[in-house]
Amino acid sequence: MKTIRWIWGYVIKARWAIGLSMLVLILGQSAQILAQASQKFLIDDVLVGKQYDMLKWVLLYFTVTYLTSYALNWWGRYLTRMNGLTLHKHMGGSLMAVIQRTPVSSIQSGRTAKWVQYFTSDIQQVSTFVTDELPRGIQQIAGMVLLIGIIGWNSPVVLGIVSIFSVLYIVIGRYFSPIMRKQTREMQEKRGELLTKIEEGISSTREVIAFNRLAWEEKSFRSTFAVFFDKVMQNGKLANSQLLLSNSVQWIGRIAVLIFGGYSVIKGDVTIGSFVIVYQYSNQLFTNYQTVFNFTMNMSGQLAYVDRVKELFDQEKINEGTQPLNRAVASIQFEKVTFAYPGTERNVLNELKLSLPPGNKIAIVGASGGGKSTITQLLLRFFDPSSGYIRVNGIPLSDIRLSDWLGKVSVVFQEPFLLPDTIRNNLLLGRSDVTENRMIEACRDAQIHDFIVSLEQGYDTVVGERGYTLSGGQRQRVAIARAIMGDPELLILDEATSALDMETEMKLQERLDKRRAGKTTIVIAHRLSTIRNADLIMVMHQGRLVEQGTHDELMAKGDAYQRLVATMSEQRSGTIGA
Repeated sequence: MKTIRWIWGYVIKARWAIGLSMLVLILGQSAQILAQASQKFLIDDVLVGKQYDMLKWVLLYFTVTYLTSYALNWWGRYLTRMNGLTLHKHMGGSLMAVIQRTPVSSIQSGRTAKWVQYFTSDIQQVSTFVTDELPRGIQQIAGMVLLIGIIGWNSPVVLGIVSIFSVLYIVIGRYFSPIMRKQTREMQEKRGELLTKIEEGISSTREVIAFNRLAWEEKSFRSTFAVFFDKVMQNGKLANSQLLLSNSVQWIGRIAVLIFGGYSVIKGDVTIGSFVIVYQYSNQLFTNYQTVFNFTMNMSGQLAYVDRVKELFDQEKINEGTQPLNRAVASIQFEKVTFAYPGTERNVLNELKLSLPPGNKIAIVGASGGGKSTITQLLLRFFDPSSGYIRVNGIPLSDIRLSDWLGKVSVVFQEPFLLPDTIRNNLLLGRSDVTENRMIEACRDAQIHDFIVSLEQGYDTVVGERGYTLSGGQRQRVAIARAIMGDPELLILDEATSALDMETEMKLQERLDKRRAGKTTIVIAHRLSTIRNADLIMVMHQGRLVEQGTHDELMAKGDAYQRLVATMSEQRSGTIGA
């Protein structure tokens, strides 16, 4: 019942359009049934009764009803198609919004193919069911009611025969419906696993070939496909069993109607014309029963798709907060923040206490696993602390309206994501308020403008899937330009220059420091050159802040920081830590 109420929330938005399509389909079905009634007059009055002057009226009646039926059915198909696309668009937009508000842990634990299947299969099935299959099911039910009225008026016995066999249809439907629904759901889950396996196989082609693991990959694919194949065959066997029973019932019923109708004609109780249309209508009624039966069976299967989509809508969502953040960020404080990633027991942060002074360049350093990048994840609200609080202007970050907070923050990750689109569109990301000069200025500061204009298509160069036509350093610089273009209050650079050579990085840092003067910038890096001139350096160790100060202060009295610098010197790699 909850599932029906949920899907009704989308149907109600297009109720008039869906209602119109149902009405048109019902009228088209009725016109088609009434067109067949012309056969009675043709046989009884024109051919047997020799009233040849009625032929033109019979033909006129048949032509008008047939053309009306054709026109209405064509219009009904058009309406159902249009309504299906509209509902698909609304549900797809809502689903994308839901995914973007799904906790990062849920996104990371799933596979890309799984999320794609919701859009390409599940939503398509749901929208088709609501706007096409459901109206057509109502159409068949309406036609069935009309046929019952016509047959009952002409021969109650024939109606009784058909009704008896219809009860068997209902019994069969009630038996198979829950089984079919369960098996369809299982089949879709295995289909999702197969799509995931296909995606993995394509993505890992380079490694599979390089390590000569083609046979292993093929065996793994065949194993996954075999599981999906078994589920499909189980579903097919169940469908065949249902068809065997229903078709047997249908043909036995038709033979019974034929025997009774033929006997009635021989006795003279009914005319030949009446027998012909009653027999045709009874066969059509059997077909209607079969169609309605299939509709109920398919509805059970389609509800499995609805259940899958609804589960995604019902799953845990990010707390978006309610408190506005209208003024500038004056303070960011971590108060005894403890955090462990979902599914793990080890705390990455242990009662972390730190304050990020606004308007400064703050560097966070430490050995791998010390919690540096986790601070970024928490600041971006990808995760919430297991305990403790992050406060912005004294307000718990989780209480602040998410859109307000993210409107003040930009981030550049070590491996930025680029769309398979032009460099311009990757820089702007749909921001129509950014001028050409502002975009170019940001690219100059990020040391990427000269490279872009050297390309044949310049800023309109397509970079390919995930920006594969660019080097790692070029992708990082495009991402940096994208982040600084909006002059955010808080800029987070998480190993954002790790792929750059030293000379390019120094030029970028110089331009970036000038551009970001008076604004808060958090830099997470291993290179000494990246963080040496920071206003404040924070040293993390095992999830705690162990030292902080400027480079000179930490070199004079620090301990952990000195060890990191010494490690860098020994490795001669230009990096701090591993």
